[in-house]
Amino acid sequence: MENKTKIKIKDAFDSILRADYLSIDRIKDLNLLNDYYVDPFNTISSILQKQDNFISGRRGTGKTTALLKGYFECLKTLKKNEASDYFYEEKILPLYIDLSNCNDLFEKNNLALLEIHFVRQLIDSLKRQIEAVLDEKFLLVFKKENAALDDLDIIEKLLIEGVTISKSKSISATEKMSSEQSDSLGFEISPEKLSLTGQISDKSGLEQTKSYNQTQGLNIQEFLNKIKDIIKKAKIDYVYLFLDEYSDLNSESQNHLSSIIKSFLGSKTNLFIKIGVITDRFDFGNNIIIGRDIFHIPLDLNEHVERLGGLSPALKKFEELIHELVEKRFKAYEVGLSFEEILKANKNEIISRIARESIGVTRTIGLILQNAWKQAEIGNNAIGLSEVNYGIRAARKTYFKQYEGAVKRKLIPGFYNDMWNALIGKALQEKDKHPDRPASHLLIDPKRNHYLNVFKENFIVHLLEESRSSKYGGNYNLYSIDYDICQDLNIKYAESKDQYTGIRFIYDDVLSDFDGYFTNEQLISYKCPKCGKIYQEKEVSHAKVKRCFEDDSKLDEIIHQEFEITDGNFAEVEVKILGLIAMLGIEDNMSAVEIANSVGCNRQKVSGWCSRVLAPKGDVFIELKNGKNYYYGE
Repeated sequence: MENKTKIKIKDAFDSILRADYLSIDRIKDLNLLNDYYVDPFNTISSILQKQDNFISGRRGTGKTTALLKGYFECLKTLKKNEASDYFYEEKILPLYIDLSNCNDLFEKNNLALLEIHFVRQLIDSLKRQIEAVLDEKFLLVFKKENAALDDLDIIEKLLIEGVTISKSKSISATEKMSSEQSDSLGFEISPEKLSLTGQISDKSGLEQTKSYNQTQGLNIQEFLNKIKDIIKKAKIDYVYLFLDEYSDLNSESQNHLSSIIKSFLGSKTNLFIKIGVITDRFDFGNNIIIGRDIFHIPLDLNEHVERLGGLSPALKKFEELIHELVEKRFKAYEVGLSFEEILKANKNEIISRIARESIGVTRTIGLILQNAWKQAEIGNNAIGLSEVNYGIRAARKTYFKQYEGAVKRKLIPGFYNDMWNALIGKALQEKDKHPDRPASHLLIDPKRNHYLNVFKENFIVHLLEESRSSKYGGNYNLYSIDYDICQDLNIKYAESKDQYTGIRFIYDDVLSDFDGYFTNEQLISYKCPKCGKIYQEKEVSHAKVKRCFEDDSKLDEIIHQEFEITDGNFAEVEVKILGLIAMLGIEDNMSAVEIANSVGCNRQKVSGWCSRVLAPKGDVFIELKNGKNYYYGE
């Protein structure tokens, strides 16, 4: 095989990992995306509806790729000799903002500045897009006739200057023996007005001075009206605002930004918002109601199980997706070979294993194939079962390192390890009883669904189906333990519904021991420090000294609070970045690009956060090699 072909195969597999390498300013990148995009659930059509949407999925399920594809379809409506598959004669102006860039732009504990930087990014995106889509002659006339563009410049200037405007709250009083004349100049920005005032006065006797320190906001409706004027004169029908990486903001920032977004929703300015969020890691606050103000577009596999007629058809559909996804990329990158031509084992078996490990997460597919191809290059440049198994194991270890490191740094509470050991312990007991029967799946009462959120987002377990009926009655949420963990522990993996609906798959008896960590309805419960058993207050209320019934150890009181992290208000992506680095020794250090590939974020997020925030605090260490930073945790 020629070296040129090997590089193209590598590039094709690497492109599955993440989409942040694509630039909205490079049409070549967007054309490439257009060539290889696969849309098995008609997601793009849903995104491009004339309504406000949010698209959800676990990290790596293709949210950014889908938003960029939608962005490009809008862009086609404004370019000559381009035709969109989703619009006919309408002209749609797309604006794209990566919200992960906003988190570093405002001062800590000053959430009002997030509003300012968000609108500044919006203005910048709007002006760049107007200049990009209008031809040069029309643009000159358009700028002369459109005063709203100048108004945007003024708004942006005032936003920049407004950060430093201060009025005071401290009052000082001084006695004066003689009269004096003083003059003052005041400048004020408020949501209602912009004013410049001057004053000359005589002062004697007691003099008071007041000064204030506050950041001013802005009138969103006035800003929207300017946008409406601009698009009307530019003969644009609608504006689609794509907001990506909403979940990269911490909970406080999300709550504040949601109030800004609310003012955009239903603004009657022909502007529609499309937001990308991580499953279970987003909060739109109390003002935005899902299903009324904004509509949901899910990407997680479990969301499509009912539509496709069950889990088995859904997995079959996903296997078809994997094949099409690779074939389209091989064609886009001009590999000159089909996927099957670089395989040396049964294609269906290889795809089946990849599907069960990735469970709807396309970035996991990329990690598996990337590592499998590295192994293949050592041999005869062909992927067989051993190479795929190596790729699966490498992907799983990467994810598990992120989880272990987050527990180690107390970003994830330590009791999750106890819960994980209890879940795996029961699965192994079932395997030991009947080695020939599957023990890979779990049925969980829906009210305990949130117990497994941390395991879900770290790809240790996967939610497959909601409201699955058990043979013995009741509806449960169906999960599977990670495929490679099952292979590692010799746990047989279930393939059909008859194999995972038995009573032995119901794990509520295991999870009930951890109820005390997740509820704040009960006042007090107690945990044995030796055996770990949890007692409700009523079980031991009769005793003055609470002791374990099993080993007579004195029980520890559990303070009830609902929490996901224990050390700092970190976003999901930050937990994963720091978790991965925490497990790296100096000999295993990784670059920002390598960490970004593993976590599923952009390298600027890694390098910026590590260099400016974590390294100065001693949370991570940096080794400089050949002018490049490499990060490690111990």
